[in-house]
Amino acid sequence: MMGIAAFLGLVVVLGMIGGVLIYFLRQTLNTEDSRKIDPYEEQDFNKKDLHL
Repeated sequence: MMGIAAFLGLVVVLGMIGGVLIYFLRQTLNTEDSRKIDPYEEQDFNKKDLHL
């Protein structure tokens, strides 16, 4: 019984650490910041659009 409790505790702690890591990475890698630098709409680059 003690092994199951230790395993569940480990899973909870690792989940919390992963959640905090993902939370801060999402704040740091904010994709909306790129719109401040380059406000143009996205372009669809298909082969027909490229004049080669």
